[in-house]
Amino acid sequence: MITRYCHISTKYTLYFFQKTFILSNILFYLIPSISSFNAQFNDTLSLKYKNSKVLIITKNNEANEWSFNDQVIENKEFNHLLRLGISYGNLQLNQQSIFNGIHDFSAIPYNNFNSSNLKFNLYLKSFKINTEFFKLFLGIGLEKNKFNLGYNSLNIIGDSLEFFNLDLNVKRNNLNHYYLNIPINFSWVPLSKKNKLFKIQFEFTNHFLWYGKANYRIIDKGQVYSYGIKDNFFFEKYHLSGCFKLLWRNFGAYIQTNLTKYSTLFPNIYNYSYGLTLCL
Repeated sequence: MITRYCHISTKYTLYFFQKTFILSNILFYLIPSISSFNAQFNDTLSLKYKNSKVLIITKNNEANEWSFNDQVIENKEFNHLLRLGISYGNLQLNQQSIFNGIHDFSAIPYNNFNSSNLKFNLYLKSFKINTEFFKLFLGIGLEKNKFNLGYNSLNIIGDSLEFFNLDLNVKRNNLNHYYLNIPINFSWVPLSKKNKLFKIQFEFTNHFLWYGKANYRIIDKGQVYSYGIKDNFFFEKYHLSGCFKLLWRNFGAYIQTNLTKYSTLFPNIYNYSYGLTLCL
């Protein structure tokens, strides 16, 4: 039995080694071929749908096909194309340019504390000038200048404005001007190496007068009366202004004044406003 067992083992051992040798040769030539085929397949297979692209990538591929740095940078630049600027502050009249000093303009009686300037600017395009820390922004905007006339009624008589005191209970009495704006903003980061959050901005705005309106509401013997006059009130249809802003992050302060003629009736009148500004 032992001899028989040994005889049978030897026979099947030789048979096993023969088959193993053949199978090894087959695998030896087949596996590289499959690997080569997979490599070629994986290197070339791509799916493209509209603007999207999917790649099947091999482990040995040295190129980082999954890097989206360029796309992130592109999206970041796109997000910075649109910016919203909001400014609100006190509005004053001056009888000369503020660069020559502050002298109150008294020909138009108004409340210095309740008069205001409000503007919204949407910056549509930006350009880098020499460096990323100096940029130019272009946009469009809306602006409202409100003068609180207090108890002074406003009338237009010929080519002049007439004011007289209202001996009534006045609830509202404003002279408003609405403008369509085209702002040109120069933004600069002066401390780019130490602090990139601090910005200085110079802005020149083209103001196109949309319309003017004087409206007031009074109470007389328990009755409420509202009046409104729509006119430009001898203000120029176009003027240019300059604005200086200091920003920390997106919040800061501004001061603005007209640089060209502001009124056809009062050639020496200037306005200036100062307050807070927010850039989003």
